[in-house]
Amino acid sequence: MKKSLDILGLPVIDISEGDEIGTITKIVIDPAEGSVAALVIDDGKWYRGAKLLPFSAIAGLGESALTIISSSAILSIENSPALEQLLCNDVTIIGTKVLTKTGRIQGIVKEIIVDMTGRITVCEIEEPNGEVSTIDADRILTFGKKVLVIADENEIVNTPVSTPAPEVVAAPEVKIEAPAKETPVKENASDDSARKFDEKQRKYLLGKQASRRIETDNGVVIVEQGGEINEEVLQKAKLAGKFVELSMNIQ
Repeated sequence: MKKSLDILGLPVIDISEGDEIGTITKIVIDPAEGSVAALVIDDGKWYRGAKLLPFSAIAGLGESALTIISSSAILSIENSPALEQLLCNDVTIIGTKVLTKTGRIQGIVKEIIVDMTGRITVCEIEEPNGEVSTIDADRILTFGKKVLVIADENEIVNTPVSTPAPEVVAAPEVKIEAPAKETPVKENASDDSARKFDEKQRKYLLGKQASRRIETDNGVVIVEQGGEINEEVLQKAKLAGKFVELSMNIQ
């Protein structure tokens, strides 16, 4: 889970090239889906127009950086009409009034929290008395430009309809047939792409040197600063979940 303040200002790193693309300056909200659709990136070339990164293209979202597999994931605004429309709609959520369906002012949205798919899961609000509370996404009915409409706390949403118990009847005799021979499952396109990318990354990193010491979360050294990256180092980094960190610290 990430707050919007934790996302804004992060550098965007292309891990296939080890290049810093730019920084995140704005979050683009899709109010119909209740999610973050894209991020606006400042690459220092404002004269070429806004650059957009679909949230689905993010490879990793850490404390220090956001990573992508390739800079080709970044779109120009003229080639993204749907995202351009959302950007023009400018639904920010933060700063909007929170109103219950029955017309009671609840407060003002101070922050949003999103999961790794971009879905808005929680809104932090400042109540009229100054206290800060949270509202789960399940209560949110409308993400408006100026007002966030929510269900009342005592309102039951999606109440299941009770149905009479079905009449119990004797089950007909079922003839059991031998199961059909299972056909092998083909590797899908996404798995194949991931495999090719991993192989490309492995070849790219082999023989490089670490620009700083990389350790596991419990302090075990994966590679020292200046150490050569070999197959053993790559395997240790993958097992420890430090592959992206290693990719970002090479020379």
